[in-house]
This record gives sequence, structure tokens and C-alpha cells, in this order.
Amino acid sequence: MKTKCAAILVAIATVYVAIAAGGKAIEPVPDFDHAPARRLCAHRGFCTIAPENGMAAFGAAVALGASEIEFDLWWTKDGEIVSIHDSKLDRVSTGTGKVYEHTYAELAALDFGIKTGKHFKGTRIVKFSEILEKFSQRVIMNIHVKDLGGEWDETLLAKVIRLIDDYGARKHVYFMTANVALQDQLARLAPDIPRCMGNSADNKTRPDIVDNAIAHKCQMVQLFKPYFDQSLIDRAKAAGLRVNMFFSDDPDEAEKFLGMGIDTILTNDYQPLSSSTGLR
Repeated sequence: MKTKCAAILVAIATVYVAIAAGGKAIEPVPDFDHAPARRLCAHRGFCTIAPENGMAAFGAAVALGASEIEFDLWWTKDGEIVSIHDSKLDRVSTGTGKVYEHTYAELAALDFGIKTGKHFKGTRIVKFSEILEKFSQRVIMNIHVKDLGGEWDETLLAKVIRLIDDYGARKHVYFMTANVALQDQLARLAPDIPRCMGNSADNKTRPDIVDNAIAHKCQMVQLFKPYFDQSLIDRAKAAGLRVNMFFSDDPDEAEKFLGMGIDTILTNDYQPLSSSTGLR
């Protein structure tokens, strides 16, 4: 584990030094329309070696050549946009309660690294703006817009879109949600940003994710292992949809899914899967 962490920290340092040097050492990567047709997506960053949804995990994935990273967005009590998967704080931090019940200052006082390991003690929650500042145009961003079952407050969602534009990232991002009301809200506020239809608790075992994607004019679907089969992939492809799959950390399994026609595999363990599949 120590050797693995050391290698990743060197990679993180490499990408950060390049960025700190005015950004000139790193050229913008191909945008959403020109990125590799088949690729890996570092799910919550390279999160097997660094705290999920954190800068170390994102930096490691980008430095190692990932074409795409995935992260989750919630809002705080005072209207900041932050990256965390769960609505509850308990699993990944020293806090308790819901993320949206706390101000950003309260969240910033918590430790979001110590539960991963002592080397990450003191890691704080990441703002969406910080992700964009470091990685805009340097990786495709699969943005999982979390929700409470309905639309976002329009002011908050408009802030998400404004930040994307402030950092020139509009052509390097797409939104992912299983919430059809939120899909429609995103389509109305940012019709040119691609959208991916996700699985929900209601449609994991039913093949209506493709129907939902078509009905709500999405460009992609994100299938949820093991709730899909070849026929569902074929239906999505026939409809002209790109197909993501959540998730695989196993090289043999990943090769099987690629053979079935999956375009993008979300993985927690980016580097081993990249080495085995040859994908980035």
C-alpha cells in the first residue's frame, strides 16, 4: 500500500506542478465530442488509494492519464456547491448529519481524509469551483448531480452552470442523474451540455432506463451492475446512446463488458484497470 501511495503522490505532484506553472505545461484534452470513444472513468477519482471525491483522488487519476473522472455534487446550507457522494457525512468524515444541513465553514472544519488513512489526515471537503480550477479542460467530467427526489433550487443549479462557464468547461462536462425531473431542469437551463440517464431504485430491475433516456432527450445511459444484459446494451446502442457502466475494478470482468459494447467503464481502481485494458 505504501509503494502504491508513493507512486500516486508523485503523479499528483507532477500534474500540480504543471498546473501551478501557469497551466501551460498541460494542453486541453479533447472535449466531450472528441474524447476516446471507449474509455475509463475514474469513479470519485482514483478512490482506492485516496479519499473519494477529493483532490488527491482526482489529481492521481488525471496525472495517470484518465480521460474522465466522476464526482458527486451537493449543496451546503449557505449555498456552496461541494463534492461528496452521500447526503450523510458519517461514512467519509468526522462529522454527522446531512451535508445540506451544514454551512461550508462547518464542513471545512471536518476531516474528510482520516477515515481513508492517517496519511490523508486533515483532508477537507472540496468545492466544485476547486475541481474546475485545477482540472477544467484537462479531463472529461461526469458530474453526478445528487438530489432529494425532485428538482434543485434553481438558483443553486444556475450557480453550478455558471461555474462551469466561468472555468470554460462547458465542452468537457456532462450531467448524470436518474431523476427525470432534474434531467428536464438541466435540459432547460443548459440545453447544450450532454446528459446521462442513470439508474434509480425504481428502474434497476426494469429495462426502462433506455426509454427514460429517449423520452428526456439524453445522449447517454449509465447502467448499474448487475441490472443489465446484452439486450439492454443493444437497445441503447440502437437508439444512438453512449453506454456507461457502473462499475468494474476487475480486469477480466471489464474485458467482458467491453466485449458487450460498453463505451465507458466507471472504476474505483483506475491504474490497474487502465494497464489491463489499455484504456485511459
